[in-house]
Amino acid sequence: MAAVPQRQHLFLILALAAAVVLPQVASASSYRCGWCPRRSTASLLPPDAGAITGASCGYGPETVASELTDAGFHIAAVSAGFFRDGRACGACYQLRCRGRTACAEDGVKVVVVADAPDTNVTGDGGFMLTRDAFAALTNRGGDLLARQDDDDATIDIDFRRIPCAYRDKNLSVRVDEASVRSRGRLVLRFLYQGGQTDIAAVEVAQAVNLDAEPSPASMWRYMTRREGSPGVWSTSRAPAGPLRFRVVVTAGSGGKWLQSAGAVLPAEWAPGGVYDTGLRVADVAASTCGGASCGFADESGDKELR
Repeated sequence: MAAVPQRQHLFLILALAAAVVLPQVASASSYRCGWCPRRSTASLLPPDAGAITGASCGYGPETVASELTDAGFHIAAVSAGFFRDGRACGACYQLRCRGRTACAEDGVKVVVVADAPDTNVTGDGGFMLTRDAFAALTNRGGDLLARQDDDDATIDIDFRRIPCAYRDKNLSVRVDEASVRSRGRLVLRFLYQGGQTDIAAVEVAQAVNLDAEPSPASMWRYMTRREGSPGVWSTSRAPAGPLRFRVVVTAGSGGKWLQSAGAVLPAEWAPGGVYDTGLRVADVAASTCGGASCGFADESGDKELR
């Protein structure tokens, strides 16, 4: 039998893994995982945080100001131990002070939109918050924070990863500025990834009439993670649009394929555009109360969910 090329072999493995169906829950309110035992910190983002807001994960200022806030989340940047070269983009966490006498009982919910400058985070497990988020976490008023040096605004926190829930948003893709439609180069990031999942594989194909004869352009083509930025997916041989997508989502164990019902990108898709996949992700991990959601990535960076 002919040898299977390495990349095709990888996708055969993913397809087999996808046969394991993820656990479903009635709603995010059924999530009951405990707090991670590791020590972590929360600090203030620098005054020029607007320059980094969303830069690493593709969330623009208009997105942060509306959709995330409406969903009850503040934004956060995280240290390398959480960011995992971009795999954590869009992940949601609940934070609370370890010394809770002067802090909000339920803490604050945040969504990861960027990586934090290493010089501004204590240790390998830190979050950096906006002033609004920091004030909500600590029950400190804005006037007090305004009088406090940013370097002193660091507190010890507990954290846990929680499901993301967006009322009016499906999983969406933002086409990166590095994309060139005429050359078949497509680079994208995923936004509004609901539930408590990671994306493990992405494929793209031309969206055609289901009754039409199959063609090379309508066959699924894998996209690869950009080296050094696993949250960015790319291909240099995207077919002409319109285009559809399918992804493998994992939640700590197993995985499953999710496929768009029709075209996601129009024939004239443009770099910088945000497009709705029509997919709703609501899966909650079955084993995130243990080390998988609290530990650091292993040497290969392959820790599946955290």
